[in-house]
Amino acid sequence: MNLPAPFAPIAPSIDAALHDIFGFESFRTGQRRGIEAVVEGNDTLIVMPTGSGKSLCYMLPGCVLPGLTLAVSPLIALMKDQADALESFNIPATYINSSLSWDEQRQRLAGMRAGAFKVVLVAPERFKSQAFLDALAGVPIGLFAIDEAHCISQWGHDFRPDYLNLGEVRQKLGAPTTLALTATATPDVQRDIAAQLDFDNHSVVVSGFERPNLFFEVYPARSRRSKYERIEALLDQTPEGSKVIYCATRKQVEEVGRNLRESGYYPALYHAGLSDQERDEVQDAFMAGDAPLLIATNAFGMGVDKSDVRAIVHFNIPGSVEAYYQEAGRAGRDGEPAHCLLLYNRADLRIHEFFTENSFPDRKLVERLWTLLQKHGVGMHTLDADMLADHLSRAGDDRVHPWAVGSALRLLERGGHLAFGQRGPAPWLEVIDQARTRDLRVDWDALNARRGVDEQHQEDMVRYATGHTCRQVYLVRYFSDTAHDIAECKRCDRCCGPPSYAQAAGQVRAPIVVREPAQTVLRKVLSGIARARGKWGAHVIAAMLRGSRAKKITGAGLDRLSTHGILHALRQDDLVRLLDVCSQLGLTTQNTYGCLSLTDAGTELMMSSEPLSETVADVLARHLRSTSESGEIPPGRAASRPTESFPRPASGDGELGETYLRTLMLAREGHDYRQIAEERGLTPSSVLRHFMTLAQRGHKLPLDDHADGRLLPELRELASDWSPDDKLAELKERLTTPCDYDTLKLNLAIVLQERFEHAQTPEAS
Repeated sequence: MNLPAPFAPIAPSIDAALHDIFGFESFRTGQRRGIEAVVEGNDTLIVMPTGSGKSLCYMLPGCVLPGLTLAVSPLIALMKDQADALESFNIPATYINSSLSWDEQRQRLAGMRAGAFKVVLVAPERFKSQAFLDALAGVPIGLFAIDEAHCISQWGHDFRPDYLNLGEVRQKLGAPTTLALTATATPDVQRDIAAQLDFDNHSVVVSGFERPNLFFEVYPARSRRSKYERIEALLDQTPEGSKVIYCATRKQVEEVGRNLRESGYYPALYHAGLSDQERDEVQDAFMAGDAPLLIATNAFGMGVDKSDVRAIVHFNIPGSVEAYYQEAGRAGRDGEPAHCLLLYNRADLRIHEFFTENSFPDRKLVERLWTLLQKHGVGMHTLDADMLADHLSRAGDDRVHPWAVGSALRLLERGGHLAFGQRGPAPWLEVIDQARTRDLRVDWDALNARRGVDEQHQEDMVRYATGHTCRQVYLVRYFSDTAHDIAECKRCDRCCGPPSYAQAAGQVRAPIVVREPAQTVLRKVLSGIARARGKWGAHVIAAMLRGSRAKKITGAGLDRLSTHGILHALRQDDLVRLLDVCSQLGLTTQNTYGCLSLTDAGTELMMSSEPLSETVADVLARHLRSTSESGEIPPGRAASRPTESFPRPASGDGELGETYLRTLMLAREGHDYRQIAEERGLTPSSVLRHFMTLAQRGHKLPLDDHADGRLLPELRELASDWSPDDKLAELKERLTTPCDYDTLKLNLAIVLQERFEHAQTPEAS
């Protein structure tokens, strides 16, 4: 190729470029293979996690190949940083996007035609501009690089319609050597990327997903309190380096920050609700080490490369394995040990179900919106998603969220029926035609398929959280269909059991002691789930198994089931824990409301008389210890009544002890709290503290005679999330009903009992 000097290579070989331009001694895993494929003229797909050196795979070939490297990226906010990074290596580079004025764009286009740049970064929507396409005419494209290539696939977790045109753009450019790069693409998505770009006999490089320095842990958290306890234990045992806690919403970022400040930590907060300047200040402080603890939404992290992150915590389950691995993978980039903790609660999936429902609105909503817009007529209107959502909500039976309306507007805009946007503070919406609803140019099948993909991503993430295989094996196999023989990592909670920080903090729960063989107990639990017929959550099933005669149990007829009371010797918390174990083993599944039912594997195990598999037995051994063979009965068990469920003596796991057991027994025998205090040599205040803790844990106390008709309704509102660990004085100051501390504690215990009973509903489970 006879090229003008500006478009000539600036390095004679990839090794020369590596050493002389970038200053590296050697390549990371997978880099050389991918770069050589590109330089040899092969269309190439590279899948590498964030932080594995993916950017070098397009930067370096651009130095060795003749012609311009045209790099596509959806991340407009990071383009300047990427161009600056290239310039720091003395590689002439620029970016062209909507953040520039028209004069600036025109100058850079002229420079591109003249060969002033070796690399030009653009957003995918730039190819809609005829002026840009005209400027490219005659420019020799040596490499067409597409970053975040998973955005081209409708099966990916971050599909972007503007990417769909890149296959056609590639052909218009003369089908130059093309490099597709992504940090997150499953084998199916990889195949779809290749098909969309019309690759033929292309090279595929997948590497970097094994992270031996990371410890992956999933902690099943049944309450916010247990989440905070786990976070604080990890923070206390990880004093060095930086830590990031990811939350699903900005509201949760604020809430978690507030709670951790009250516990003596000093986190910085980052979310989209902050101004650009505030976010920049927080990010700069984090990068400089001045804010080592950061709580953020997923708005934080793109383009952030900090090597000393020692812990990544996910307060909520992410919506996809791709998103999880991208965020968790920001830990330990210096190669030193780091911890990745996911706090799993099935109820958190409702956040993602909300996102899915409103991102992919159903056909009925889109047609209702179009009917409303038709009434406004063709032309310009001052309307936005909030106004339209309010109108649709008032006109129908259900509340319509502005997010869903925004998604519907984008569908109609894509079909050419309307355009909308913002001019300063004022919204505008232009209705372009009056198409009948049945003639709307919306691909309903594609919309439904995308909704299904989102739901599948959530299920894949649940499988990661609840599965019993090695965490790293699951992740590596998820991203590569050639990794079936990967060895277990021996550095995750599935391989090694509870991590050292939890043991040091006394957070590792001791095994539940049972008198029957462990497999008998497991099959009884599964039988209880089967008898519940998919109508009840974990707390109700646990109460049924232990023989509870609470109104909810008897009212639903659960006391007439053959499984009622078959595990009466176990506590409510023990049975809920065993139900969690069944979920981890893949023996149960949950619906949106948390109602449990057996999987095929669960039904088969329940019906079988064969010994447990080695995998199931190993997992069960961590949670159950049977005395059936030795005949030993643990202290405090022999005195337990068969129909009651009492707390076990306290151990390192912080569970209730003998002192609470004695208080509970005396209260149920009809003793007043003052009588209990006198008999036991305690203060009345201590006994009332026992009452509140017992009530919070689900132990029924006879307290109806102490209910205060004026105080109780106020407490139900003010103490909706109060726990015995919170300060009583602050709550008392907020009350308008005068009372002494004893009356306050007695009525708080009633509120805590009511809250526990409410938590047994399917919606709360």
